[in-house]
Amino acid sequence: MLGEELNGAVVPPRFRPLPNSPVFVLDSGQTEAVLKLNGDIDLGLAIGHEDLTVSIPSDRKSVLPRHLGILGTTGGGKSTTVSGLINNFQRAGMATVLIDTEGEYTQINGPTEDSTMISALERRGLSPAGVQNTRLYHLVGRETTNPQHPNRLEFCLQFSSLSPYVVMELLDLPDAQEQRYMKAYDLTKKLLGDLGISPANNEEKTAFIELDEMEQGYPRMTLLNLIDVVQACERIIGKAEDNISFYSTQFRSQSDKVLKIIKQVFDGKSDDIRSWRGLWGKLARIARLKIFDNVNVKPIDFQYLTTAGRVSIIDLSDTDSPIINNLVIAEILRGLRNQQDANYEQAEKAGTQPIQTMVIIEEAHEFLSAHRIQQMPVLFEQVATIAKRGRKRWLGLTFVTQLPQHLPDEVLGLVNNFILHKISDAGVINRLKRSIGGIDEGLWSRLPSLAPGQAIVSMTSMTRPLMVAIDPTPCKLRMVD
Repeated sequence: MLGEELNGAVVPPRFRPLPNSPVFVLDSGQTEAVLKLNGDIDLGLAIGHEDLTVSIPSDRKSVLPRHLGILGTTGGGKSTTVSGLINNFQRAGMATVLIDTEGEYTQINGPTEDSTMISALERRGLSPAGVQNTRLYHLVGRETTNPQHPNRLEFCLQFSSLSPYVVMELLDLPDAQEQRYMKAYDLTKKLLGDLGISPANNEEKTAFIELDEMEQGYPRMTLLNLIDVVQACERIIGKAEDNISFYSTQFRSQSDKVLKIIKQVFDGKSDDIRSWRGLWGKLARIARLKIFDNVNVKPIDFQYLTTAGRVSIIDLSDTDSPIINNLVIAEILRGLRNQQDANYEQAEKAGTQPIQTMVIIEEAHEFLSAHRIQQMPVLFEQVATIAKRGRKRWLGLTFVTQLPQHLPDEVLGLVNNFILHKISDAGVINRLKRSIGGIDEGLWSRLPSLAPGQAIVSMTSMTRPLMVAIDPTPCKLRMVD
């Protein structure tokens, strides 16, 4: 019993039907209305019905901004679902940012060439087509899996954008190195201020008072600035001040003054040189990657990313480092949240609806596993803040993973919409039952035997979850079996 119809709306039933009550079969249109399957984003056909299309609305704040989880084992059809959604998000006028850790979606600007997918498209009356207006980003000095993309752009990270607490977590610094990191960080801030680099004037000085370093770093501070200070402290402790050679141009041009300021604050007495050397080594390793503060490469323009109809693909397939991937993801999420906040304020002043932005995180378990959350509580708190504030500002998150067992309850608790492809592990299914309400036991029992492309769909806009044959994707994927 779904309910009873009252003034065109389905409400909870007050009584059980009387014996021998008449039974009427609903047609497709009536079923669509009762189950609330209408919208401008088509997912596929409801299994068990002839022509019942399952769709969701993009213009309701209670649906996609309440975040989406796409879960399932390898080969279940997650990539088809994701690429199809990207295509539909664009048609709905949304901005889409896809964080692609394996380079699987870098060719979605072209039509599919897979014969099986083409046949499936024909059965649905669809034709192969690439996603238009895409831009492909890759880190400076790193390759992309689609170097022929017509709109490809290198980007660098700005060290000043990253919270010092997030950096310490991602570098997995022990307590002793964390203490010295913050000591060097504060000393670098003093140097930048005394040299007139940051803040550069009284107006900036006033603005910096409200700076929240749990959210972002210190403006204009570079990674080389910090390395210079760590190196100087290590040399002062080792009585090797004559061997100090600064890397950053700002400090190298005023080396005597910089060293004088450092020695006024830091004398190195009773300090452990091993911790400074260990910290220096870890910072130097990420500096050698040359992805921070590159003067020849611009950082990502987040205003461009949040423009209607834009599809931005962040290709991280050539990094080979979870630390770098997580640094990039943390920076993108922070930048998108700040930009969406600004977009929302502008839209409110203009009396218009802000552009909805959807961020899709592939292989989400590598970024937000239970183990990583224990190691990186500050980073997770930033993600949780984005998830909670994003709901009100039309900023949605989509978590895609083939290992849902690694997603902790804290992450699942942020998600209200689910597309579940085949999952065979009974333990994982039992855990998902506790996190996802409204799916009856009959659907759960079918989850381990779903065919590729089938999924159980639970959306806040739908009256009840349904099993759906997901539409084939019209665009090209690199890793099609």
